[in-house]
Amino acid sequence: MRQLSSELNGKLNQLGTGTVQETVQQLRQIGQSGVYAAIPVMLRMMDHECADIRRAAEQAVTRLLAVCPVSELVWLNEHVREWRPSPVDRKRVVEREMHTMDQASTIRLSMLTMHWSGYIREAAVKRMIREGESYSFAYLLLRLNDWVPEIRNLARAALERKQTPEYAKLWMEHIILVERLRICGRDSFESFIESVHHLLRQKECRYVLHTARVSPEPGIRRLAFRISMEAEGTDTEMLMEQALRDEDPSIRRWAAQRVDRMLSGQKLREVLLRMQMDSVPSIRRESLDVLATMYPADAREIIMDRLLDSNLSVRDTARRHAKPWMKVNYAEWYLDAIWSEGQDHLAAALAGLGETGEKADAEVLFEYAQHPSVAVRKAVIRGLMRLDAISYGNYFICSLRSPQPGISREACRALMRHPYLIKPDEAAVLLSGADVLPHVIRNVLRIISAMGRWTQLGLLLQQLPTAKQEWVKRTIQRQLHNWAQFPNRSYGGRMSTAERERLHTQLSLCRQELDSDLLQRLEWLIQ
Repeated sequence: MRQLSSELNGKLNQLGTGTVQETVQQLRQIGQSGVYAAIPVMLRMMDHECADIRRAAEQAVTRLLAVCPVSELVWLNEHVREWRPSPVDRKRVVEREMHTMDQASTIRLSMLTMHWSGYIREAAVKRMIREGESYSFAYLLLRLNDWVPEIRNLARAALERKQTPEYAKLWMEHIILVERLRICGRDSFESFIESVHHLLRQKECRYVLHTARVSPEPGIRRLAFRISMEAEGTDTEMLMEQALRDEDPSIRRWAAQRVDRMLSGQKLREVLLRMQMDSVPSIRRESLDVLATMYPADAREIIMDRLLDSNLSVRDTARRHAKPWMKVNYAEWYLDAIWSEGQDHLAAALAGLGETGEKADAEVLFEYAQHPSVAVRKAVIRGLMRLDAISYGNYFICSLRSPQPGISREACRALMRHPYLIKPDEAAVLLSGADVLPHVIRNVLRIISAMGRWTQLGLLLQQLPTAKQEWVKRTIQRQLHNWAQFPNRSYGGRMSTAERERLHTQLSLCRQELDSDLLQRLEWLIQ
């Protein structure tokens, strides 16, 4: 993981300040933490004058690299170069590393391929190529996008020599780094990527692909399914079945988008019906589209069920397919569902009424404004926002204060769509309350960002000096920066002299909280 806890950060800052035994113990603890983000900070300890500390640092880095996912080596590659010696010492450091390159351990050699000096990276890559060990695969793939052409060419030539079936397992294990080359711009990698895919599609590599499709790493599984689709002798039916049962939603979604082209007949029908039970809305929507097109008789009952789906896009798809044969008005149908005895789909029925009803239907929605179910109250807020927001502004403001974060967030969306429903003074009171909840503060600040430009500025400047929590101050400072950074035509609105003086006064009270550049820009914009 990349996130450093405050405790671990403290240990990293204290490295090397204690005795040899204390430093060795700290290095062991950091190695056992499993936080690979500590590696860049620990590399300097691998050059320590004490052999025990160097050995402990190397062991700690080895343990952390063992838990670092292949995809995170890209991040590590960028951050290892952050520490550099002073310009006076750089030549000495390069000469020392070049002199000891042949004696460097495996873990040190791996880190040297990410070194800030191109001479050292090139020497490390050459030694890796000579030794030809399997661990070098990932580091050579990283060097394919090195900014030194000679290093890129060395790495590419070495990897191209390994594009044979005996190395297929290694290619599959590092396929994420191969795919990353698509977004790298220092060279053209399309032919290289295609040659790797061509290798993995060969009959000799079928077992490697089969194993990769059950890998614990979702990224590898995703790419394995895509490569398998074009591999020699692929059982398409089995592949689709396996993909649609995968725990990764993106893999199931990928399969759902292709299932009508890969399967047919009774098998397709069975798969589509099973897809209707998927937890991902986009998969239910895809299967509903295909069912309604290819099996219209079977789809009618399912379409009626999906009119009460929990997801808007699925309900909308169901309404589109039901329109040719459904005689009743949708709003009336949803009213019947709301007033029926079964309340299992009440939230979806209220949401559907909000999507298809008229202004008069808002009264029906408001009857459920105090319902104990959070999902129902959220559906009420969304429906009222669409049907008759002006009449229910006070309800939105009241919901904004809700201790339930989901209700408050839904009210925030409504007020961001209609910011004129909340007065600036009301927003200020909500922010400055003694017992106001953190999620309410965040939502009020979001609403302020949707208000008029000068109203925004006045509110933010008013709240900055009085904000009690540090995170609130940082949020307000960020919004002030965005306000000044992205001007628009509403800056041209005329202000009275009194309004301008008020803003200048508020700005003067915030001088201690703002950096000088932002302060000057705000003064200039107000003036």
